[in-house]
Parts: sequence; C-alpha cells; structure tokens
Amino acid sequence: MIKGLLTSLLAAAALVAAPGIGSAQAPATPSYYPADYGATIEASRKENGLVIYSNMANNNWKPVLDGFRQSYPWIKVETLDLGSGTVHSRWEAEAGSGARTADLLISGANDRWAAYGLDGRMLDYRSPEAEKVPAFGKPYPGVFVASSDPLVLTYNTALLKEGQRPTGLTSLAKMAAADPGTYKGRITTYDAARNSFGLAAWWQTLHEKGDAGWTALRAIGPMIRGEVSGGPMNEKIAAGEYVVGIAVSGITIFPRLDEPGGKILGFAFPDDGTPVMLRGMGIPKQAANINSAKLFLDFLLSNKGQTLLGKGGLVPYREDVAESEVRYTYQGIAEKVGEKNMIVVGFDKALIEQAKPFVEKWNAAMQGR
Repeated sequence: MIKGLLTSLLAAAALVAAPGIGSAQAPATPSYYPADYGATIEASRKENGLVIYSNMANNNWKPVLDGFRQSYPWIKVETLDLGSGTVHSRWEAEAGSGARTADLLISGANDRWAAYGLDGRMLDYRSPEAEKVPAFGKPYPGVFVASSDPLVLTYNTALLKEGQRPTGLTSLAKMAAADPGTYKGRITTYDAARNSFGLAAWWQTLHEKGDAGWTALRAIGPMIRGEVSGGPMNEKIAAGEYVVGIAVSGITIFPRLDEPGGKILGFAFPDDGTPVMLRGMGIPKQAANINSAKLFLDFLLSNKGQTLLGKGGLVPYREDVAESEVRYTYQGIAEKVGEKNMIVVGFDKALIEQAKPFVEKWNAAMQGR
C-alpha cells in the first residue's frame, strides 16, 4: 500500500512539473506591453480554457494553435468552424441562456461587426498590439481585424484550359454569354441572400463597381448556383460540378493548393476589382474566460500570430510580417493587383441600413432582372 501511495505521489508530481500543465512558465512579453500584463497571464491559469466561434477551418487554425500552445500550454483552445452568420446567431442565442458559449468571435459577417461596434456588445479591450497594426485593423472599440483575405476567381484547370479562364467579373460575363453551354448552372459564389459573408463581400463590390457591376452580375445571375461556404464551392469545382467560382474566399483554396490533387484548382485575383475581406474579431463582454481571450487576441495581432495565420492560409496585414514567411500579405497583394484595384470589405454601418433593399436587388439579378 505504501509503495502504491508513493508511486501515485511521484506520478502527481511529474504531472505538475510536466511541460504544458498549469505550472508552466509564463512567456516573456514585449517591452511595450503594460507592467501588469503578468496578472492577466496568471489569471488565465484559473480559467476553463477558451472557446472560439469562427468561420475558419482546422487547417487554417493549426499553425496558430500550435504556436499559441507553445506560449500558453495550460490554455485548452476549442474552435468551432461555423458559417459567418452562424457565428453570431449561435452566440447571440446562447449569450443570455447561461450555457457555455464563445469567449472570442471571429468572422466575415461584417454587418454584425458594424452593429456590435455601434451598440458596444464587445469588450472595449485595449490590446497592447493595437498600436502595431494599421488604423483599419481597429474599426470600433473592442472590434479588431484578424486578417485581410482576398476573394478570388477559382476554376477547374482541367475543364478550363489556358485562354478559357476568366480574369474577373467582367470577363466571366463575356465568356458566359459567348458559351452558355459551358457555364449554365456551373458558376458558383456566396449567396448574398443567405450568407452574411457573401452579403458583405458583394455589397461592397457592387457598391464600388456600380451599374457596370450589376450589369455583369445580371448577365451571369441565372447561371449561378449560390453556396453558403467556400469549402463546398472548391470541392464541387474540383469535382467538375462547377467550372468556376467568383468571389471565393482565398482562405478556402490557398491551403488546398499544396495538398495532393491541389493542381486541379486554379485561381486568379480579379483584374477588375479584387475584394479583400477584413475578418472581424472581438471578445464578448460576458465572456467566461476573459483573460484567456485577451491573451489569444493579443497573440493573433502580434507579429508571430499574424505570421502563423499566414501559414494557415489567411492573409496578415501587419506591415512587419515578411511575405517570404507566408503566401501573401495585405501589402503584397496591394502591390500585385494595384491598391486602386482592391475593394476593401470593411465595417460600414450602411451595410446594416441597406441590407434589405440590396438583397431584393440581388435576388432579381440572380434571375437576370
């Protein structure tokens, strides 16, 4: 019995001392962090992990979570991959129920972020990394930008050979009009009537492109089959069900390009306007694990966190992230396509006010009207 007790005590001591358990040493913080930041770190040890609702897949998250775990091994992070609108509808439904819900929200539902920014539903947290990001990275108190992700044209490289591939919305409309047999029912995009991400992306795109954009959309509208998520779009393009996708989130295709069979998919930055989605992020005021959420948000905004987001297929926007370390940066895309050719999808409150008439006009365009 004594021997068994001694074995148990030794095992417990080893567990406490093991890397990754609660006693792990706190990481060093940059000199510009506040002197009391250590109190936030220590308080996180007493919390119950971290729950994140986002519209990011596991392959997007993996480099980030691996890096965060190295710094804060005692914080267990759970991520749920939801549609942009579902991120918010689920959290809003759960927030007053007393059930465990998200400690951090990340999505491209920019109408919701504009609403939260105006009504103050997010914690007005002053991140020590805030001064290191461009002004557009902090649009409202408590609302930050996690990444700046381009929306691209994607296509099946076996079905559309060189010279047959559209280069933008305008060229796609012309090609589809000239060859309706190839494109009818085989064009996809986010359905702006059913998807918050698509609503924000297409609202900003058509707001900037004006009548010419609406004319092109009406030309291909009856040929479009709308989707609510980028993953299924790319799966169906690779399978040949669709030949092309327009305004597809880059984060759903970039990681796939390096996977087996990835060469079946091709993409292009639209030459008549490349939408760039500013992906919003915030900590709800009622978050149960608020200190862990602060640490994670700061990590995502840091140079290291932004670099790891880039390795997961997202696009960092801090100016000190080296493009050689990631696939693209915001600044690199601006140089590649021309800053005037970037359609930045931000957090304009007009998106809230004009959503209903926009969706009505969108639905009509899908019928060619």
